[in-house]
Amino acid sequence: MIAVGSDAPSFQLPGVDDGEIGEYALDDYDGESIVVLAFYPADFSPACTDELCALQDLELFAMQRDVTIFGISPDSVYSHRAFATEYNLGFPLLSDSVGNVAEQYGVLQSEFEGHERVPKRSVFVLDANLTVEYAWCGESPVDLPDLEAVRDAVEAVQDDGTAIERYRTACNHFRFGRSEFETARTAFEREDWSTADATFGEALGYFDEAAAAFESARRFGSDPVAHRAATAAETADAYRRAAKWYAESAEYYADDAPEWGDEYRDDAIEALHSAPDDGDISDLYPLSE
Repeated sequence: MIAVGSDAPSFQLPGVDDGEIGEYALDDYDGESIVVLAFYPADFSPACTDELCALQDLELFAMQRDVTIFGISPDSVYSHRAFATEYNLGFPLLSDSVGNVAEQYGVLQSEFEGHERVPKRSVFVLDANLTVEYAWCGESPVDLPDLEAVRDAVEAVQDDGTAIERYRTACNHFRFGRSEFETARTAFEREDWSTADATFGEALGYFDEAAAAFESARRFGSDPVAHRAATAAETADAYRRAAKWYAESAEYYADDAPEWGDEYRDDAIEALHSAPDDGDISDLYPLSE
């Protein structure tokens, strides 16, 4: 089995996700997310079902922007599609049909229940640079991974370089959102309700992206990155709520319902007042120098 600290061997395999068949290359996730590889011998094997369903239950999917899970077995994409549908698996299942990838990772077994070249049940956690941070391989077909250890390994991955890049991406979204937000407020003050509604909607989309990316930087950056990202996420979320409520206010004013328009406008103003100062959001940049 490849050791912790090793570069994860690259691969490209056919797979299925949400019923759609496609190709999946590990290198596509370099710098993009933490990757969890879960090798298992066969679809519909009871122990394998328990393992993959438990991985889904780890709440890793609350961190979808940061964690990618792949289940890997020798089965065909058609078997994978039926298996994923039967057990409502929400991550891609890949087909290592001749066992080459399992062999690269050092988890290939010569025989399993009459089938040749199938993987042992095993789990690898790769950081955003595709370095192995956690490795486990079961020796018995009934062995299951310690899923709390998998969770801990995922949460322990801290990569300030990647976190800062995500922070920068968030800053760009936030900047675009602020520009749209100010344009929308000008239209709102002119009582151009249609323009205000549409433009606050544009701002809302940017603030959604910004809040999610700041939160991603918070989870996977160490101090002081995490602290600054947490404050920035609060700011973006406050603006997100303000944009949403300003848009609803404009709709009510346009529908000649000023009492509701006033209420949502006041909620939007209150949200803005709750936002931490956004003037320091770019302070993370010097940390990457």
